Amino acid sequence: MSFSLPESVRSLLSSRKTYILLAVLLSGVIPASAASRQSATRKRTRYHVLTHAFLNVTLPGIGMLPDYEEELPLDGQKYELKLVRAYTGEVLNVVYRIGDTYIPDALYKLNDFLRDNHNEEVSDYDPRTFDVLHTMLAKLGKTDSSVNILSAYRTQETNDMLRESGTTNAALHSQHIEAKALDLRVPGVSAGMLRDAALSLSAGGVGYYPKGGFVHVDVGPVRQWTYTPHRHRTRRSRRG
Repeated sequence: MSFSLPESVRSLLSSRKTYILLAVLLSGVIPASAASRQSATRKRTRYHVLTHAFLNVTLPGIGMLPDYEEELPLDGQKYELKLVRAYTGEVLNVVYRIGDTYIPDALYKLNDFLRDNHNEEVSDYDPRTFDVLHTMLAKLGKTDSSVNILSAYRTQETNDMLRESGTTNAALHSQHIEAKALDLRVPGVSAGMLRDAALSLSAGGVGYYPKGGFVHVDVGPVRQWTYTPHRHRTRRSRRG
């Protein structure tokens, strides 16, 4: 059985009105698709924010050094660090502070542990460096994690050698020379997250080395930088 449309209907379907009609019908579909994309974007944004949410931990005040061993506190919050020298395999677990008091024997151990590996020289570290490191870990919920120390104290001789080698961006007046800086990694934590945790403290310098997968932190002037070496030459920074 055949069925023939009236001429007027056939004319309507072939006219420009058809395109207008289709546009109207599709208008109800396009916003829905856009809304879906916007919803997905919002979800990704929320996820990004959540991955960068830090615990509400603040940098402790400047601690005190007791004159006598018997003046050490018996109670109070304990600040512990678990450190590993990346290139020697040495390990140190130490409580360096209780409450507002630094532990002299622990600082002595830290100074020796963070010595210049090129010539074995030791310097007295600014203990605020350890406070910054501990607070970074606390913000990330990683106070029980080991920290891989890549570079610590440097003598002027070692720093000059590194600058001349062209293999690093060692600064002329590096905070490493002042025993106020550490280059470090934390297994399981991205360098970007470590950088953000350090920046949130506004306690000194923060260097981000994405290619090397580590960060520099110090208790010198507040500043930040990202180091990405050129493919054909090494760019030196004056910030480290």
